[in-house]
Amino acid sequence: MSLAPDPPPLTGPDGGAGELAGLVRRCIASGAVRDILWLRLSRLPKGLDRPHHRRLLREALALPQHARRARVFHLPDGDMAVATAPPDSLRPAVLRVLDGAVEDAALGQILRSLRLPEESGALLAGLEESLGLAPAMPSEAPEPPPLEAEALAAILPSLSRADPAPYLRRQPICRLTPEGDSAIAAEAIAPMPGALRDRLLPGRGLEAVPILAARLSLALETRMLASVARPEWLARPVPLHLSLSVAALTSDAFLALDGRLPGAVRPMLTLAVPMAEVLSDPTGFALGRDLATSRGYGLAIEAPGGPVLALLPPARLGAGMLRLAWDEILPSDPGPVATLAGEGITVVLTGADRAAAIAWGWENGITHFQGRATDRHLRR
Repeated sequence: MSLAPDPPPLTGPDGGAGELAGLVRRCIASGAVRDILWLRLSRLPKGLDRPHHRRLLREALALPQHARRARVFHLPDGDMAVATAPPDSLRPAVLRVLDGAVEDAALGQILRSLRLPEESGALLAGLEESLGLAPAMPSEAPEPPPLEAEALAAILPSLSRADPAPYLRRQPICRLTPEGDSAIAAEAIAPMPGALRDRLLPGRGLEAVPILAARLSLALETRMLASVARPEWLARPVPLHLSLSVAALTSDAFLALDGRLPGAVRPMLTLAVPMAEVLSDPTGFALGRDLATSRGYGLAIEAPGGPVLALLPPARLGAGMLRLAWDEILPSDPGPVATLAGEGITVVLTGADRAAAIAWGWENGITHFQGRATDRHLRR
């Protein structure tokens, strides 16, 4: 049993980005409240972007009445963040320096107030931006010509014997707590029909022909199911999450896999069905769900965001797990995510590629994550 760390001290030497991230983590773990004043010196308007004004702002932060109760963090892009215990008395001092020199509308770009641990995700998102790690905007590319039925029919027979490994995304699911505990909880396996399309049908688009895209995905999913019960995995089974469509969950390939698995091994598999599939084929989903749960498999719902969960809670669908996809709008519209743990639902936050996603997950009681951020953590 691990103990929560002591509340972060307010005294000590100035810190940097790493120390600020550590402060966030300790606040989440201990529940200590800290006010953060983020001074965006990198966004000062030209009239104020001078050494004289920067000196005045730094002096405002270093006034004796503040210095005893604050810790300053210097960030790579020149910004400064200051942590204090509530109430925040620094903001008025900084506003006096900026009074009359900056329009009210621009103050929000220069001065930002955040409170830990409630706004940990927003703070880490800003920290990643200061480190140059903010996600790049996707570039527009011309749409490829749509996939044709004749082209798909020509490659489907070969897929029945193909090794699906190059077209499957395998990624660990990490149990990660703010107290510092971490372990690999399972491995997620999902088909990547786009990668298969790029290899066998380069230059063809899937979005414009959803029926053909579904056929290609199903062909890859059935190969994935056929590859699960390998001797090496049966000898030392580890928990797996398999992303499946309703068609795959009710397919002969799944029945064949079920016939090869001993009863003691079936609970090691969690079958994850996208919410969109549940909505498009509720009858098929109900049949597949009842079969899977009666045979001892775990069932998960994959949802793109929080609000839809209010309409179709995972418990009502018979699922014991929610695989929730991280999205930048989740912090402002999380839906009933924070209440699911009390209903016995395990939540896995997928797409956790940034530290901000993990911090938001911790704020909402989530301790299972899948994404590049946890991959980096496991490689340490």
